[in-house]
Amino acid sequence: MSVVEFASDRMIASILLFVFGTAIGSFLNVVSRRLLRGESLTGRSHCEHCGQVLSARDLVPLLSFIILRGRCRYCRRPLSWQYPLVEGGTGLLFVSLWLAATQPLGLLSYGVLLVSVSALIVIFITDFWAQKIFDSVLLIGIASALLYRILILTDLSGLGGDLLGALAVLLFLHSIRWVTRGRGLGDGDPPLGFFAALLVGFPLVLVQFFLAFVIGAAGGILLIALRKKHLKDRIAFGPFLVVAALLTLFLGEPIWIWYLSVLGI
Repeated sequence: MSVVEFASDRMIASILLFVFGTAIGSFLNVVSRRLLRGESLTGRSHCEHCGQVLSARDLVPLLSFIILRGRCRYCRRPLSWQYPLVEGGTGLLFVSLWLAATQPLGLLSYGVLLVSVSALIVIFITDFWAQKIFDSVLLIGIASALLYRILILTDLSGLGGDLLGALAVLLFLHSIRWVTRGRGLGDGDPPLGFFAALLVGFPLVLVQFFLAFVIGAAGGILLIALRKKHLKDRIAFGPFLVVAALLTLFLGEPIWIWYLSVLGI
C-alpha cells in the first residue's frame, strides 16, 4: 500500500469514526439529561420545553442544531449548547483515541475503551451540572475498564498492580471524605477514582492522580477568581477526575517516561 493510499484510508476511517462518535454523543446527551430529570431512558426523544416528539430530521448530530440555529423546530425555544458540544467532542475523542493509540488496538479492545470513555462523558455531564454521579454509569464504567485492562495486557499478572493502584485511589479518596466529613468529596468521587485509575492502569494512575489534583486546584482558583464560586462552596471534583483520566490516556506514558528521566531511572 502506498503512502497516499494509507493516508486516504486513515482519513476515511477518521471521518467514519467521527460520525459514529457524534451519534454516540447524541445518545450520551439523552442519557445524561434523562438521568438528571429522573426520566426513563426508553421512549422517543422530545423537546424538553414543549414536549413535542422529535422526528429523525431533528436528531441529526450537529447538523440539526446548526440548521435549526439552536432552537426547537416547534416551540422555537433555545436548545442547550450541551448538545453540539458533547456530540462534537465525543466524535473528536473517538477519532483521537484511535489515532493516538500507542499499541495496536483490536476491534474489541477499542470498542470496550469507547464504552469506558462514554461512561466518563456521562459522569462529567451529570457531576458538572448537578454534582451527581449515578451508580449504574459507574458500574458500566468499572466493568468496561476491567475488561479493557484484561484485553490489552500481554501478561495478566500485571492486572494485580492495576487493581491495587485503583484500590489505593479508592481508599485515599474515602479517607479525604472521612477527614472532611463529606464536605471535600461527594459519594461518587471515590468509586469514580477507582474506575478512572483502573482504566489507565499502573503506573499511569500516578500521573492521572497528580493531574486530577493540579487541574482541580487550578479550576477551583479560576472559578473563585471569576466569582462563580466562593471559598466555602463545594466544587465538584468528578469533572476534574474525568479530564485527568482522558489526558492520561493520551499523554500519560510520555509524562511518565519524562518523570523517570528526571529521576535518572
